[in-house]
Amino acid sequence: MTATRIPSPTDPDARVLYLTREGCHLCEDALPVVRAEADRAGTSVEVRDIDTDEALRAEWDYDVPVIILDGAVHAKYRVDAQQLRAALAKRSWWRRLTGRA
Repeated sequence: MTATRIPSPTDPDARVLYLTREGCHLCEDALPVVRAEADRAGTSVEVRDIDTDEALRAEWDYDVPVIILDGAVHAKYRVDAQQLRAALAKRSWWRRLTGRA
C-alpha cells in the first residue's frame, strides 16, 4: 500500500486546502466552520472538488471532507473549531519570516 499524496494549494496565500465533493453532507457542515476559522486567522481556504481530479478522487474518495493545513492533514470527516483555531494560530518559521498568514 502506498502513502496518500497530500496535495498543495494552488493559491500561495491559502494555508488551508479543503477537499470536498458535491452532495457530501459532512462537507456542507464543515466548510462554514473552516472558512470562519481561516477568516479569524487572516488566511484563505482553497476548496477543491475531488471529483474533478481523477488522482484526488482515487486517493481521497472515502475521506471527504479533508482539511489540509500547511501541507498536513488536520482533519477528516468533521472539524472541531477550537482545534482548527489552535492549529491556525501556530505558524511555521518560514511563514513568520515572510510575514504570510
